[in-house]
Amino acid sequence: MEDYFVSDNVTQNKTEKTTLRSLEEITSAVCALLNSGGGVVKVEIENEDYNYECDGVGLDLPPLFRNHLEEMLQGKLFLIFVNSWNVAASGVRLATLCSNLYHRCGTSTEVMDSLEALQFLRRRVQALGNVDDPNSLNPQESPVDIQMTLASALFGEQQLQYLEKLNFTESPHVVFQMFSADLAQGIKERLPKCVSALANSEGGYVFFGVHDKTSQVVGCEKEKGNHSSLLAMINGCIRKMPVHHFCSQAHKVQCDLRSLEVYDKGAFRGYVCAIKVDRFCCAVFAKAPDSWEMRDTQMKQLAMKDWANVCWGVGWWEGGQREKGDVISYIPESIYKDLVSEHKGLRNLINTEMRSFSQGTLIFSHSWAVDLGLPRKQGVICDALLISPNNVPILYTICDKCDLGYRRYSMTVAYTLKQRLVNMGGYPGRLGIIPLVCQLGPDQRVRTGLEMPIYPESYNFTTVQQMEALLQSLVIVLFGFRSFLPGELNSEVVTLLTDQQYQLLLKDLCKSRELFVHGSPGSGKTTLALRIMEKIRNVFSCPADNILYICENQSLKKFVSKRNICQAVTRKTFMKKTFANIQHIVVDGAQNFRTEDGDWYTKAKSIIQRRRDDPGVLYVFLDYFQTNHLCCSGLPDLQQQKPVLKLTRMLRNGDNIANYLLDIMQQISENPPPNVPPEALRMSQELEWAPGVTGTLEITDDLNLEQMAIFVAEKCERLWGAGYYPRDVAVLFNKSRDTGKCKEKILLALRRRSVSQFSEESSFVVQVREELDDLGNHITLTSVHQFSGMERSIVFGIIPVESETAIFYNLLLCLASRARTHLYIIKVSLGPGGGGARL
Repeated sequence: MEDYFVSDNVTQNKTEKTTLRSLEEITSAVCALLNSGGGVVKVEIENEDYNYECDGVGLDLPPLFRNHLEEMLQGKLFLIFVNSWNVAASGVRLATLCSNLYHRCGTSTEVMDSLEALQFLRRRVQALGNVDDPNSLNPQESPVDIQMTLASALFGEQQLQYLEKLNFTESPHVVFQMFSADLAQGIKERLPKCVSALANSEGGYVFFGVHDKTSQVVGCEKEKGNHSSLLAMINGCIRKMPVHHFCSQAHKVQCDLRSLEVYDKGAFRGYVCAIKVDRFCCAVFAKAPDSWEMRDTQMKQLAMKDWANVCWGVGWWEGGQREKGDVISYIPESIYKDLVSEHKGLRNLINTEMRSFSQGTLIFSHSWAVDLGLPRKQGVICDALLISPNNVPILYTICDKCDLGYRRYSMTVAYTLKQRLVNMGGYPGRLGIIPLVCQLGPDQRVRTGLEMPIYPESYNFTTVQQMEALLQSLVIVLFGFRSFLPGELNSEVVTLLTDQQYQLLLKDLCKSRELFVHGSPGSGKTTLALRIMEKIRNVFSCPADNILYICENQSLKKFVSKRNICQAVTRKTFMKKTFANIQHIVVDGAQNFRTEDGDWYTKAKSIIQRRRDDPGVLYVFLDYFQTNHLCCSGLPDLQQQKPVLKLTRMLRNGDNIANYLLDIMQQISENPPPNVPPEALRMSQELEWAPGVTGTLEITDDLNLEQMAIFVAEKCERLWGAGYYPRDVAVLFNKSRDTGKCKEKILLALRRRSVSQFSEESSFVVQVREELDDLGNHITLTSVHQFSGMERSIVFGIIPVESETAIFYNLLLCLASRARTHLYIIKVSLGPGGGGARL
């Protein structure tokens, strides 16, 4: 039992706002204890006239909470005894104050309670599963709402008249809202609820500035704000709304915004803001669900994704399967469908094997060996891991014949998976995995489990929690990787891939031989390029000499070479040699390639197509936003880049830095360089990042060289005192020629600063190098071009006043996106001249 103490809350002498905060803290504490095994909330009473029978507490708690609470007055303490949350009685796994998941009920926008939210999530998942069912109702085929049709016509109008009565009213797909006195606060409070409700239904329209009762046009007076600021405020509000995907997509809420001018007897009066909301594939929240838990004696609000996953967990293991009648889940569904469509008889074989099990999940892979970093074995059709109640996990290896080699293969994969689940995934319980080889052939009953281990009954899964713990460990094993990036080569920290990144690695390389990967800054393109080459090596059982990595700069080429998984060359070297042994090619940072030495793309295509019956793999990673020159890149036209996969999640940067990057990308979208196709920059509308570390962003203008050097030295001294090292710092310039002008001044300023707190050795000297030595403890000073594909915790970006304006924002993005947590932009005069773009 945990105690949570709330001081001085139940008192009639408090202001209304303070009392509200106190009551919110009490309700959050109750929720946290419900989700954390129970406990006691102790509320101190200051008001001597307080009477529990008459005054009560005023807690606004969901009805489901009441059966879990008992209240008692003890002297000046009001005690709330909280029992652990009863999953069976409530039907939902988490106690939640407010789901913040909205839907439309007639003409009302209402929040779903926890049970409604769970049922909604189940319906959405089921709808995704029925996408190919001819009997299922397509969203576009939903009954037509005449009000929505009229709203669509109004959305296309240019002007409205003040107090004009519209020819339609509110409906399940149309919402009218008035602007409040506090314009910004009103929009922030009401708009996300409306958008969530419509997106979670069939979509529709929101009109701000129309009376909901009379349907009359009122608008927002022009004196309160112009249409650009209004639309920007609305767009920012919608962009912050959290979404949860069950599918493979990753986009945010899709909305179109317009401002309709309002006139009063011919005089311009103000605006009506119109928002068209598209139906969302999965779930849209107005804000993160209001659900809490206790962590290390502190109340913590659950992140939206954690809340959705935990709520859905009960439906997956307990309720969902019984309702569907499908007692075994086959995942990932895309891989399962590919396999059964390609291999005749596989569906029947799997169904026959699953008859012995009443419940569970069968996890398919083209090769579990490749997923674990082992070589693929020829003749293996697929592997599938079964996790089922009252059983030990079983690894099925399905092959075209059965012999001792396949049995050894299956045992090796099972043993490796078991080791990884425990050592890397941290699974705490008893664990065994039974390897089982099945032959897909005329006699589908042929199977062998000889020499397979026999486990005691204590190794069987007896609870949902045991299976969920194994699945969590499995996520770490499949999605986890040790950082490849410089400065972290000796790190044991495991980073998890996003679902977008994992979808790329899930691709069957035997079928997906060519791919263009468009990735936003910080989306992990270089990391994925390395992972793809490791997968190529294991899938095709080829040595490093058969795989070629091409990039534009020497630093990245040297870094990749040290991994010994491929040959690594720059684009210039690639154009000079023949590469007779190369079968597979991965290109990184292709937007910055040039054609000055020849057509590199045509040459790469011809190399992988040497063996016509068995062509190689060609994966091209690029980001048009980070184009750093005005020449031809040699890439095919955008329409000819097929197939394409987009990475829209920005993972590297702190929140303040990520926001800054989004602003820069907006500038690039509005003013694209002449050598970048504008349609390639539409990806900026789909970008998202996972809020986490706040990050530091400082922009300093108009320094000379000496002032800049002192600024860098002072910041470094403070950062080293906070635990950072010189190897965490990069000083980046737009052009290589600028580094020479600044290196000695920065070095001198650094050595003048006191660094005694950083090293006990009196002989300690700060080093600044232009080379990127991964293992050295020195500041890196180089150009943005040479630092491509790299990152540091701390980045100083030195921007000359006389910048090349056509690609100024592209270079600024290249520079700023290299910073993880601390970014300092310094505008410096490096020579005669002036001007430049605004930072």
